Amino acid sequence: MIVLAVALIAGVVLVFILFGLGYIRILGSHSEQATAIESAAIAAAKDLSRIVVEDPNFGFISLSDAAPVGTSTIAGDRYFLPVHSINTLLGTIRLDLIVADQLNDPIMKEFIERDYDNALLAKNRLVSALEASLTGASGGGGSEPKDKDGQTVDPYESAVNAYKTNVIRQTGKSRFVEGSLRLTLGCLTGGGPTNIPVPKPENLSSVTVAQRVGSHYRSYTNVPFGDKDFVFAGIGDQVTLVDDKKFVRTPNGLPFFIPTIVRAEADTMISSHDGTNSHEGVQHAVASAQPFSVYDPKPAPGIISLTFPEGRPNEIISMGSLLSDPQLLSPSPATEVLTPLGGDYPNGGGALGPSTWTAPGGGSPTNTPVSVIVSNSIYDWLRKAGTKANIASVRAAVNAGFPAGLPAGRGQANLYGFRADGSVVTAQVPIQPLPVMQASENQLVTISRDAYVSSEPVRYDVVVRNQVNQRGRIRGGRHGGEPLDNPVYANAIAIASGGAGGPTPTTPTWTPTVASLLGLLTIQGNPWGGGLAGMVPSGIAILGPYGLITLIYPPTNPNWVVGPNNDFGQGVLPPPPVTAFSTGPGGGAQRPTYTTNGTDVDIRFRKQIPVLRALGAIPVLPGPRYKLIETGP
Repeated sequence: MIVLAVALIAGVVLVFILFGLGYIRILGSHSEQATAIESAAIAAAKDLSRIVVEDPNFGFISLSDAAPVGTSTIAGDRYFLPVHSINTLLGTIRLDLIVADQLNDPIMKEFIERDYDNALLAKNRLVSALEASLTGASGGGGSEPKDKDGQTVDPYESAVNAYKTNVIRQTGKSRFVEGSLRLTLGCLTGGGPTNIPVPKPENLSSVTVAQRVGSHYRSYTNVPFGDKDFVFAGIGDQVTLVDDKKFVRTPNGLPFFIPTIVRAEADTMISSHDGTNSHEGVQHAVASAQPFSVYDPKPAPGIISLTFPEGRPNEIISMGSLLSDPQLLSPSPATEVLTPLGGDYPNGGGALGPSTWTAPGGGSPTNTPVSVIVSNSIYDWLRKAGTKANIASVRAAVNAGFPAGLPAGRGQANLYGFRADGSVVTAQVPIQPLPVMQASENQLVTISRDAYVSSEPVRYDVVVRNQVNQRGRIRGGRHGGEPLDNPVYANAIAIASGGAGGPTPTTPTWTPTVASLLGLLTIQGNPWGGGLAGMVPSGIAILGPYGLITLIYPPTNPNWVVGPNNDFGQGVLPPPPVTAFSTGPGGGAQRPTYTTNGTDVDIRFRKQIPVLRALGAIPVLPGPRYKLIETGP
């Protein structure tokens, strides 16, 4: 009986031990399979964040921002271009709509709404690429998804490899069921935090508590402004696992959505042996993960400048004046809307040709009001700041008067840039008409002749160089819609921002000579003190016999320059200096204007003074500080 009892007890204990070991193996198998499928979901989400698509309206887009360092994003000037997250694009457009509302500028709003429509097309293009990448059946041939460096991205293969790497070892023989892994894109019910900040100040952001998580937008939640809907994708600062129970393919009640949450599912065949019999079973595991975005702080978005090389009309006292002055609100008497084709202009191989740019409402470009062009210019500068621009600071800067450092009669550039916190910083520097600024290939140049008559009375042409109107390689030309290198303006903004700045850049030297009389006489001399006397300032002489005189005020000895009526130095010999775009090294490089501000837009008022036709050079009110240079026989 004792022997029988011991044997019975030993048998029962053995059964419990075997059961316990089996149970532990089952728990281990579930745990390790959960780890494996989670690893697969995370690997797929990481790869989704790397996929880059080239869009005709925005350049390179992705789920993640990227600084201009990608070797596959190289532009025609051999500098790399940035990559924009689809969430960043939506956040920027929403912020800029609020700014347009604060400025009470319906024209700016129409330009922004064009970008809104294009952003919806861009998100469809990106989602199609993401969906196609999940099948693992691209087949090569160059159509595979690529990252910013041109490397092939295969989320499916990465997920399979991650799963196999974590295959179950604790529970005996196991194997991945080939072909069982499936990746699906979807959304997250209720959303979660993104890394797109709510606009500042928050009292102007029009974002409710339910539409945000902390100081950032909530994903998969409509955050409308005006009549436009905004739904941000599930993208965070880093790849994270999310609750698979909240995964849905199509969320309810949203006007649109961007599926970025990736669900991974896979089967594992587990084989075991209990000493007598062999057993096999299939275990199914599921996990979901959210991709990441490296948020781009946009350290140097660029500068918009309002320049008056020969002095400023007394009526133009702020940037806001350009949006409200009745003369600038009226149809322009003569406006040319142009773009440099075949290269930069001047000195870049390009020639000015007709532009495809159109004003809101479809009006003729030849009579487009200057205020419309200015609204577009301010917006193009504003959107370069992305989602960090401070709404109240932009509004204040537009409405604030120019700095009082230089008198209206002195040649001046009034500069506007952004600090790191998104507030606007302003600066003012003395300038003269030379050097001239280059205009970027495929970008926007507008010339409005006789656009403004001041109380002096003097007529002004208004010339706008917009270097950032078209973005990306497809439509943006050799610089992809990036700013013009401008060390003088960059240094002024750096100092105004509280930084030390660098050594004051020197203006290129230039020795003018008199060219053929083609209609414009430019006088480089000291600022006048006595204003106009009979249509000319006191103490100078006028050359004839044709056309227009432009008065310029450098603080050095005067020179006479004769040339055609334009703002590009054409027809002047020798050619005047040009502030031009730089070119990167053969293998490409990070664009200098990513970390150092360049010129986004320059709005320039050029003064004109009509001169009666004469038979030769006529001295008028000669003064001892000026000398007459003969123009020929």
